[in-house]
Parts: sequence; structure tokens; C-alpha cells
Amino acid sequence: MNTYSTNMIHLATSMVAEGDLSDSIGSLRRTDFAFVTIDALVGDALKKVRESELPDEVSNKVFVVDGSGKYQGFVRLSRLLRSDNDKPVSELVEGRDIAVTEATHRETAARQLQRLDISSLPITDSNGRMTGILRFDDAMDILDEEVSEDIYKKAGLGKIYAKDAVRSELLTSGPLQYPIGVRLMFLMVTLAGGLVVGGLVDFFEDTLAAVIALAIFVPLVMDMGGNVGTQSTTIFARGLALGHINLDRFWRKHMIREAVVGVCMAAIIAVVAGTIAYFWQGAPNDLPLLGVVVGGALFFSVLTAAILGFLLPYIMLKIGVDHAPGADPFITTIKDFTGLAVYFLLAGSLLGITT
Repeated sequence: MNTYSTNMIHLATSMVAEGDLSDSIGSLRRTDFAFVTIDALVGDALKKVRESELPDEVSNKVFVVDGSGKYQGFVRLSRLLRSDNDKPVSELVEGRDIAVTEATHRETAARQLQRLDISSLPITDSNGRMTGILRFDDAMDILDEEVSEDIYKKAGLGKIYAKDAVRSELLTSGPLQYPIGVRLMFLMVTLAGGLVVGGLVDFFEDTLAAVIALAIFVPLVMDMGGNVGTQSTTIFARGLALGHINLDRFWRKHMIREAVVGVCMAAIIAVVAGTIAYFWQGAPNDLPLLGVVVGGALFFSVLTAAILGFLLPYIMLKIGVDHAPGADPFITTIKDFTGLAVYFLLAGSLLGITT
């Protein structure tokens, strides 16, 4: 018992260095757990718990080993508290056959813990000696990662998943210069695009001056396209992550579907906004075609944003560019420029304004 107690943590640590355990549960085990030998009494086990500084999710059970450290089972803390101090622990032992070995695949071990609905799972070496535990929170992390990886593989995106995992970790936990550099690069695209859009507005200054009512609907044309683009990129990213989007069928299924959705949304928004524009600013200002101008520009802006929301992330994935921070800035720039260009061109054509 004393030899096992002294050498246990050293053994668990040294075993990690031996061989490649990257996909096995042995590389993820923790060595902070309470244990007693099979010949111990309830009082001994309770003393072990009191003297430990273990977190609650670990201290709710005491593991049981024999004199050589081989796993024998565990005893729940609740049963220990309800038993007499002089009662043998061996009479309370359960879970004799739930242990996994260090070589067990980590997903298999995590699923066993989930199936058994326990807070920690014992891990043993090839000789049955207990070397650590798998905690519930670690098991949930494993399952979350494995499910994501499986989904990407089914979609033929195994390599993309690996790259995205690294990029995500760098963006959220890496050195500050990485997220600043990556995000700033794409925001500079938006800045440049904003200046170009500003130049476009300046070019059509005479159009705005001739019909002041046109200025009222400029934010609407720009913002509505932005909202639709954000919706589309979010739906694409979630569908890709959950395996609902198969890149092999992107053009035949997903792109056509999004285009149809975009046309329907664009038509409804155009009719509603055009009608409001007519009765609000068109009719009172003797501009009967103002509603057509606003509706036409919104139709084009919404449809463009919906298509780009799927198309740009797809293209960026194909060329190996991180689409998470990069898609929206490009969409914003393109739809702002094209939407306003269509808006002013329609205004000039239908309202009889020359620039």
C-alpha cells in the first residue's frame, strides 16, 4: 500500500511519456483522486476524503485497490457517510468492471463514462494497476471534439477541420498579434471598400441633391443587405459544422437553394419597402416611381448578399483562407457598392435625373 501510494503519481506521469498515447485516454488522465486498499474500513476512507484537497466532482467517491495497486472498484461518499466507521470497505464496493486501460481510445472511454452516468472513470495500466481517472468535464470536451471531427470527416473536410481548429485556438487563445493581424487585415478591406462607396455617393451627389428623398433610403439599402449577408454566412458556417452542408453538392443543392431563398426574400422585402416608400415619400413629393427605385435596389442588394453569404465562405474554404473573420467584410464591401450603384442608377433612369 505504501509503495503504491508513494509511486502512483510518478507512475501515471511516466507512462504518458512512453509510446504514442495521443488518441488514447492515457494521455488525458488525471492523478488527483482518493483511494484506499480493499482491506480498509469506512473510517479510513472518510479520513482519506477529509485529508484530501480534491474538487467536489472527484471527492464524491473513493476508489479501491488491492495491495499491489490493482483496481477493485469504488465506494460512493454517500454510502460511506451512511455506514459505521468500523465497517469494511469491501462490503460497499461497486463498479468492479468499469475501468478502462490507458490504451483505450479516448472517445470510447468518454462514451463509457457518459453511459455509466458517473463523475469519474478509473483508468488502469495493462496489468490492472490504477494510474488515474477520466473526469466528467474532460469526457464532455472529448466528445464535443470527436463529434465535430466526425462531422467534418463525413463531409470530406478532415483537413479543413484540423486547420480550422488551429485557427480557432489562435484567434481565441493565441498571442494577441494573431487575432489583431488577421481581423485587421480583413477590416482594412472594409475600410477601403467604405472609401470606394463614399466616392460612389460623391459621384451621385447631384442625384441626391435633385431628389432629397433618396437620401432617406440609403441606410435601408445598405443595412438590409448587410443583415441578409450575416444571416447567410452564419447559416453556412453552422450547416458546415453540423454536417448539413456537403461541399461536394454545394452547387447542385446548397447554392441553388440559397439563391431561391434569396429571390423569395428579396421579392417580399422589395414589395413591402417599395410600397412604404411610395406612400411615405413618393406620392407626397410627386415621385410615383420612387417605390420602384427603392424596391428594385433592395431586391438586388438582398439577393446579392444572400448569394455572397454562401459563395464567399465556400471560395475561401477552397483556397485555404480563414472564412470566419474574412467573409463578412468582403460581403459588406461588395453589397454596399453594388446596392448603392443600382439604387442611384435606377433613380437616375426612372426618376429622370441626370448626373
